[in-house]
Order: sequence, then C-alpha cells, then structure tokens
Amino acid sequence: MPLIRNERLKLAANFLNAISIGLIGIAILRPVIETGSPSYTALAGWTGIGLAIHGVAQYILGFLRKD
Repeated sequence: MPLIRNERLKLAANFLNAISIGLIGIAILRPVIETGSPSYTALAGWTGIGLAIHGVAQYILGFLRKD
C-alpha cells in the first residue's frame, strides 16, 4: 500500500511542477511576444506564483515513505 501512496504523491507533485513551469514560461514569453517589452510587475507576479507552486510540489514530495 505505501507504494501506491508514494506513486500518487509523485504524480501530484509532477502535476504541480508542470503547472509551475507553464506559468513561469507564460510569464516570460507572453509579454515579449505581445508588446516587445515585458511588464516587470506581471513578470515578477507570475514567476512568483510559479515558484510558489513549485515549492508546494517539493513539500508534497516530503511525505514519501520508505516502507
């Protein structure tokens, strides 16, 4: 049973990590493509949110068991 739990935790962490990478990518690429110069406030905000979600994914991995 711990193996199933560990795999579910890894799946959740991977899902959150993919979302965070997407948010950071959008934060960097979208302003450059649309206007040619990024809005640094939006860039910092979306990057911060992406990093926070990545931190949650790392926190979830802390619940893995060695059983």
